[in-house]
Amino acid sequence: MSEGNLFYQEFMSVIRRKVPHRATLANAITDLLDIDKDAVYRRLRGEVNFTFTEMALIARNMGISLDSIARIENKQSRPCQMNISRQVNPTAIDYEMFEGHVNLLKSIKDDPETLLHDAGNIFAHYLYQDYEYLTRFHLFRWNRASGFGDSRPFHEITIPERLRTLQIETCQYARHIKLSYFTFDSFIFQRLVTKIKFFAQIRLIKEEDVCLIKSDLMTFLHNLEKLAEKGKYEDTGNEVHLMISDISADSNYSCLKTRNIKLTLFRTFLLNAIVSFDEVVYHETIAWIHSLQKMSSLISFSGERLRTAFFDSQRKIIDTL
Repeated sequence: MSEGNLFYQEFMSVIRRKVPHRATLANAITDLLDIDKDAVYRRLRGEVNFTFTEMALIARNMGISLDSIARIENKQSRPCQMNISRQVNPTAIDYEMFEGHVNLLKSIKDDPETLLHDAGNIFAHYLYQDYEYLTRFHLFRWNRASGFGDSRPFHEITIPERLRTLQIETCQYARHIKLSYFTFDSFIFQRLVTKIKFFAQIRLIKEEDVCLIKSDLMTFLHNLEKLAEKGKYEDTGNEVHLMISDISADSNYSCLKTRNIKLTLFRTFLLNAIVSFDEVVYHETIAWIHSLQKMSSLISFSGERLRTAFFDSQRKIIDTL
């Protein structure tokens, strides 16, 4: 068999491992390539080959490294993809990325083996995007720093209805993950409040908007405490572990595991991410998260005294706004 045929067969093997169910794979490729389903099945049966452009589109959307398949990468080089999206005034391509993440969460909703590990010094978007003004503050911060953004003040930041729906759906479907671990830096609220104060002092956030963000923060904290007390989401009953790190978290990691997928996200530029579906990247990241968890205190289920003290101290911090 020629080298080109070996490469093609390896590509076909990889996509079948990614999506073992033939009909699901066919539907996904049909939607992605916008071609007739019969044409997709002819390709899957080997009667017709995917073109290189089609392979590139499939690889990009399924998180497959063509370099890795072609053995161009060395053993210590792992495939990742940097997703940079316009969070304010998103384009059609940006919406494709946002919807892709929501569709992934939706597709695993009934998977009984889903597991999420999230750790870092900023809150996971799975938790805070239910809160509009808190979400707007993150968009405001991104917009100030991003090369795609500008210098508009907070009150000019609006969330399009389509984007707001996707943000809420992200939180909704994340609550269907069967087991979730969230590990927070102990200064996570302090850092957030300090940033809000800074932008208020330089008149980029109006006083009335600070009050609205503060109200959202208090509601978020209250609901987070209820989540810690019960150790599960009220609407789905799925288990949640909340942990407070005793040392500073140096970065932000998120690892999602299902029966067929191991997804790793490295938070970058606040709202963007480096994405990898590589197993080696997943296991190395999990090792870093577990290391941080060993130096953390569990505040869900047990640890009532520590939990009460933590949330009381956070209320005092937020109340300084």
